[in-house]
Amino acid sequence: MIKRILGRTGWEISTISFGAIKLPQITQRECDLLLNRALDLGINLVDTADCYGDSEEKIGKALWGRRREFYLATKIDERDGVGVTKKLERSLQRLKTDCIDLVFFHDVRGSEYEKILEKGGVEALEKAKKQGKILKMGISIHHSVPMMMKAVHSNVFSVLMVAYSAIDEDHLTSDILPAAYQQGVGIIAMKPLAGGRLGEGRGWTHRSFKGETPAQVCLRYVLTNSYVTCAIPGMMRQEELDENVQVGKNPRPLTQEETGTLMGWVGEVGKGFCRNCGYCLPCPEKIPISDIFRFEGYYERYGLKTWARDQYLALPVNTEACSLCNQCLSRCPYGVPIPKRLNEIHQLLGLH
Repeated sequence: MIKRILGRTGWEISTISFGAIKLPQITQRECDLLLNRALDLGINLVDTADCYGDSEEKIGKALWGRRREFYLATKIDERDGVGVTKKLERSLQRLKTDCIDLVFFHDVRGSEYEKILEKGGVEALEKAKKQGKILKMGISIHHSVPMMMKAVHSNVFSVLMVAYSAIDEDHLTSDILPAAYQQGVGIIAMKPLAGGRLGEGRGWTHRSFKGETPAQVCLRYVLTNSYVTCAIPGMMRQEELDENVQVGKNPRPLTQEETGTLMGWVGEVGKGFCRNCGYCLPCPEKIPISDIFRFEGYYERYGLKTWARDQYLALPVNTEACSLCNQCLSRCPYGVPIPKRLNEIHQLLGLH
């Protein structure tokens, strides 16, 4: 497996690493086989989160005997010191380890960036570092470019996790990724297959890419950017693992012609698909449109139904506040029927 350096951590990370978000959908036995095979094939980073169902427990049971063979990352969705410390202790217990290599503040959005600094979240993880319970601190941000830039220049975070795929708005390439490289902040690409959308293969022509699958070509697209250390596609089947690992063993960059062909296909596949680019914002009713679409993705594609519903119901403003002003429709460059889709998501997540 080809490896790249993860920023100033100095860690050599497999370019294809393991996203554990789908593990709640399989049995412990299946998880044991899958994760051990992943390590055998050269993957050396396993990424999970405290909110991914029983993912942490399954990883702990499957890999406790091989803990020194891989880097372990998890994410915490609390922002204050007490909450962060409590969640960290729970993660350590679930993962059956005394030290987690990398802990992220998970899905930071809105005013939460300031909260993790002011309410003791960062301080709690710094204390944990001194105690040897974690090694490095990171932050995951889905679509706020100004927040990403702030994090990159803060000298607080060693790693930035961003949603980066062939279907996402490529505003990261010109600004965030080069800045992170200059500051020594490692970049991990989450959702490299757009939550599985790009792996479906609708309308795919194999002849264009010498028989490679759409997932493989889209992972090649992500890794063609040298600023990206690794991609962490979510996996739950050995077929997915074997398919993805082939890219990590031979991460051939896409040619300009191949990239053009891929983007043509992505343009068709992505019609009406929310990229979480944020162009629809601000909403005059303060509806967090991008967040709501993301919660739907966790519910539908990753099976995190309870978590997604809880996140939606905890919003101070949800889709019921929509006044049908249609400002978002005029701003969206991808033809997403936003008010209609918001109503559908409310029926999915907001009603019982």
